[in-house]
Order: sequence, then structure tokens, then C-alpha cells
Amino acid sequence: MARNVEIKARVHDFEAFYARAQKLCDGQEPTILEQFDTFFKSTNGRLKLRQFQGTTSTPAELIYYDRPDSEGPKLSEFVKVRVDDAQNLEKALELAMGTRGTVTKKRFLFLYGQTRIHLDRVEGLGDFMELEVTLKADETPEYGQEVADGLMKDLGIEEKDLIKGAYIDKLIEA
Repeated sequence: MARNVEIKARVHDFEAFYARAQKLCDGQEPTILEQFDTFFKSTNGRLKLRQFQGTTSTPAELIYYDRPDSEGPKLSEFVKVRVDDAQNLEKALELAMGTRGTVTKKRFLFLYGQTRIHLDRVEGLGDFMELEVTLKADETPEYGQEVADGLMKDLGIEEKDLIKGAYIDKLIEA
């Protein structure tokens, strides 16, 4: 399974965070992704079908991931599968497993070394950021945490803004 170290935090000033991320990434313009995620009931980890709006080379992905529901950097293990028939797969999974809910977001994706910096506008929740430090086979979770900690500092993320869980959890709580 692929692995990364992730953190997620609330963003209080979208424009300021955008500017810091862009500066960190040497003026890079982010890739803008409009995503619609359907989460299914799963006995292990989380399972979601991610559909992309607009033009993208991948119409949809089925993503399984498992990570602790804790604040701060955490190891996530995941598998992604390209999906060409999202409508029928969604119906089959809904009938077999049931759904937990959906998340709609506009994601601004910056790439910095081995890290994906996401600035997310989540419908019904607000603005958030997420770091995904992709780990190579020989890299430890501790190394990924060091990278994430450094980027948190560079991007002005404070520990009080860290959140646990997934966006779907926050939407269900609300």
C-alpha cells in the first residue's frame, strides 16, 4: 500500500494561506480540482468514490484509506483505483454497503517536493488545509512527520487549528 503522513487544519484566512503556499512553491499556480466524494460504510478504514468535475484525465477514483483520527501528523495507508464508470460503481457500493454521506469541495493543489499542499473550500464547513507528505519505501513515518512539522511552521499553521478525522465526520457532526 502507498503511504503518506498527513495533517489537516482549519484555515482562518484563505487569501493569506494561498499567498504563503504560492510563495513557498516559488510562485506556482495551483491545480484547481472540483471534487465530489461519496463515503461508504466500511468496517475497516474509509472508502470513498471521488468524482471530478470539469476537465481532468481521471473521471473518478475509488480510494480506500486507513489513518488514525488524531490531530497533528499521522500515517495514512491508502489504495487508489481509477474508475471509468463511476455512476454504476457508486450504485453497486451504495446497494452493498450503504453510504455515510457526501463531501463537495474545491481544492487548490500546490506541489512542494514530495508534499501535496491542499487548500480546500469544503461546502458546508469552510476553509481547510491538508498536507500529504508522500513516503518512499525506505522513508519512515517519523521522517514524514519532520517534513510536515517544518511545512506547518513555514505555512503558519498553529497547533490549535489542527483537526482530527475526515471532512465527512465534521459534516455528520454538524
